[in-house]
Amino acid sequence: MPWDANHKHQSRQRILEAAAQLFVARGFDGVGIDDVMQQANMTRGAFYSHFKSKSELYHEAIPVAGFIAKEQLEAGCSNSFNVLKHNYLNQHKGADDTQLCPIALLISDIRHRDPAIRETYEKVFAGFVEYINSHVNERSAALAQAATMIGAVALAQTLTDESLKAELLAACEAATRCEQD
Repeated sequence: MPWDANHKHQSRQRILEAAAQLFVARGFDGVGIDDVMQQANMTRGAFYSHFKSKSELYHEAIPVAGFIAKEQLEAGCSNSFNVLKHNYLNQHKGADDTQLCPIALLISDIRHRDPAIRETYEKVFAGFVEYINSHVNERSAALAQAATMIGAVALAQTLTDESLKAELLAACEAATRCEQD
């Protein structure tokens, strides 16, 4: 007896969510289909009922990762952009890599991918900029905020010196403080 459409949709979502977390933590090359399916608590054979390739999965998992990150960032947050930015810049504290911003963590991974994947990443980035713009109401300021925030988180993830990491993030937060908040 074949699975109903709802079961298939739920299975696909489990795969996408598992892939989103793993790709954010390890990048494209660090994740295998077996890893994703194990994380989703499914068999490898089920993968091909939903996706043609790992690249197709990556392409579809990027927006899911963006959505998950946005939900986590907004959880328990006020409408203050400065609070939101503080939480974004300090997201690494107490979180594992699967919970961090995919825009920041996949930044160097994406440039090596095909144009369709890069376009998907670009749409997630554009959504992030628009989200910031809804708080600062000036596109150029939103772009500058996004670049500073993403760059700071991406760079902080490469640093081993915790005091330097904290100093970098605090400096970026201070440099981009919004007065209208």
